[in-house]
Amino acid sequence: MLNFFSCGKSGIKRMRSQENTNPRQGVYYSIFVRSFADSDGDGIGDLNGITSKLDYLEKLGVSGIWLLPIFPSESYHGYSVEDYYSVNPDYGTLDDFRNLCAKAEEHGISVIIDMVLNHSSVHNKWFIESVDENSPKHAWYRWANPEANPEINFSAQIYGHKVWNQLGNNFYAGLYSKSMPDFNHDNPEVRAEFKSILKFWLEQGASGFRFDAAHNVYNLAKLPVGTTDGQKRAVEFWQEICGFVRTQKPDAFMVGEVWDTAGIRADYMRALPSTFHFDLGTKIISAVKNADASNNALAKSLANDYASYAAQNPAYIDAPFISNHDQNRFALQFKNNADSLKLAASLYLFLPGIPFIYYGEELGMNGAKPDEQIRTPFIWSAESVPEQTKWIESKYNKKTIPADRQAKDKNSVLNFYRNAVNFRNSNEALTHGTFSVYESGNASIISWLMRTGSDGNKKAWCFFNVSPSEQKIARPENSEGCKVLFSTKNAALKNSEISLGEKGVLVLGN
Repeated sequence: MLNFFSCGKSGIKRMRSQENTNPRQGVYYSIFVRSFADSDGDGIGDLNGITSKLDYLEKLGVSGIWLLPIFPSESYHGYSVEDYYSVNPDYGTLDDFRNLCAKAEEHGISVIIDMVLNHSSVHNKWFIESVDENSPKHAWYRWANPEANPEINFSAQIYGHKVWNQLGNNFYAGLYSKSMPDFNHDNPEVRAEFKSILKFWLEQGASGFRFDAAHNVYNLAKLPVGTTDGQKRAVEFWQEICGFVRTQKPDAFMVGEVWDTAGIRADYMRALPSTFHFDLGTKIISAVKNADASNNALAKSLANDYASYAAQNPAYIDAPFISNHDQNRFALQFKNNADSLKLAASLYLFLPGIPFIYYGEELGMNGAKPDEQIRTPFIWSAESVPEQTKWIESKYNKKTIPADRQAKDKNSVLNFYRNAVNFRNSNEALTHGTFSVYESGNASIISWLMRTGSDGNKKAWCFFNVSPSEQKIARPENSEGCKVLFSTKNAALKNSEISLGEKGVLVLGN
C-alpha cells in the first residue's frame, strides 16, 4: 500500500509574500463557487466563503485559483451571463471580490475568473435590445433570417440541438443553448465592449482570465455555408483580446478552453498564452486503470504535443489537468482506490506548465453526468459545519472521506496532494524545466526527465509504475550526485537500481 511519501525538507516549505505572487506559475485550483464554502448560512457557496478558506488553499500549495463564472445569471452554472460588470448576488458583491483578491495576494495566491465571450444570456440587456432590428445592439449578436440570409444553414445542429433559434421573423445563433445567444465577434463595438469588461475586472483585482469556449467564437455551424476560415478568424480575435489584456497587465495569466486536438490547440497558442491539455486526463486514466504503460506512450505523446505547441509559440504555457467541471470526476474510474488516485495525480502534477486541480479532486470526490452531479458541494466535514454548502445533494459521495478527517491522516489523498504540490513548488526542474522522454528500458514504466539551469544541470527524473507488480530499472546514466527527492513508500533507490512497487512513484534529482 502507498501509505506515505518522502521528499527533501525543502519540498514541504513554501515562501509566501505579496512580492512573489506570480499569476503565470505554480499550480491552480478550479472552484465552482456555489459548491465550495458558505459564509452566510444560506447553503450556497460564496466569495467570502472562499476568502475564509485561503489557509486551506495555501496549505494545499496552490498559487492561483480559477473561479468559474461569478456574474449574475439565471442559470445555476453561471455561463449565461446577464451582467458582465457585477457579481451574482448569491456569491456576494464587488467589494467581496476585491477583498478576496487582496486577501489571496497576502497568501501568495492569484485569482483568475471565467470570462464568457462566446455568448451571453437571453436576459442580458444587450440581447433584449438586440431583438429590435432597428436597435444598434441588433448587430451585437448573430441574427439572420432565411429570406435575407440564404447562405446560412438554419437546420444546422451541434451538441444535439439546433444552432439557430427563431424569435419573431428572425433567428439567432446559440451554439450551447437557445438561452445563450452568440455574440457577433466581427462587430468592432462588441470587441470594444469586451475590452472594457476585461479592463474592469483587472481593476477589481483579477490576475487574468480563463476564456470559455475559445475555440467556438467562429464555429462554422454559425457561419455562412462554405466558410473555411473560421479558425483563422478565431485566432486573430484572441490575438487582439490577449494583446489588449497585456497592455493592461503584462503579467496576466490567460488560459483558453480549446477542446480539440493538439494541433488545433497549438494553432490557438499563436494567440492564447496557454490552453488546457484536453485528452491528457483520458490517457492518464487509461494507463492507470488498464495498468498499461504501452512502452512509455504517454511521455512520447506529450513530447509530440509540446513540440507542436513550441512550433507556434515558443513561450507557451501548458495547462495539464485530469478532469474538469464538464467531465465525469476521475476518482469514479478507480472506485475510490487511493493508490490509483495518487498515481494518477502524480502523472500530471509533475508535468511542465501550470497544472489545474479541480476542487474536491484532492479528496477523491466522485461525480458523473449530468453536470450538476460533477459540481456538487465540497465535503468539509461529516459533521454540521457552517461552511458546508447544501444547494444540491451528491449521489456519488456517500463514502468520500471529508477534508477534516483526511487532514489528520498522513496517508490520505488530501495529504498526498499537499505533499506532491508543495514538492513540485520547491523543485526548480519541475517548475521551470523542459521536458524530454526518458526511456527506462522497462515497458511497464512511464518516465520522463525535467531539466533546467544555464546548462541543464538541474534535473528531475520522474518514474511511475502503472503495473500491478514490482518493477526494477537501472538508475539513469549521468545521475551521479542525484538522490531521491520524492517517493511513495514502495519505491526506492538501492545502489544502482530503482525499485517501484505497484503504483509506485519516484523522482530522482539534484
